[in-house]
Amino acid sequence: MPLPDDHDATVFGRELDAYLSNCDAVALAIVTTPDGRLCAQRQRGAYETEATAVMGSSLMALGDTILAELRLGTCESVIAESAQGLVLFTHIGSTFVLVSMTPSKHSLGTLLSWARRTADDIAQTLTTATISI
Repeated sequence: MPLPDDHDATVFGRELDAYLSNCDAVALAIVTTPDGRLCAQRQRGAYETEATAVMGSSLMALGDTILAELRLGTCESVIAESAQGLVLFTHIGSTFVLVSMTPSKHSLGTLLSWARRTADDIAQTLTTATISI
């Protein structure tokens, strides 16, 4: 599994900045590799990011396995919800995972929409950069 390079880190930073700028609901956004290595993070607070990155990759792997077993296609997102908020785990292509957190339980729709858009933008930018090299 390739590690992110300097270009990837620049893309992650720019896209996460845009994500937090455009989506008031998101309090924490992390990009991680599928094996749990933290690639980038932005937040509005002081949240633990290293452990969250590792757990996020594990939850995405579990979602992938469950949906494959049930023949429901490819996992796109996994949601963890509590009375104090929710965490959304979203695939960025097949190479990275976007972890998004909101303290507002009522922001699921907004978070789903902006997380998908951010993940797609990152994937598109990384794919375009790979093709043009």
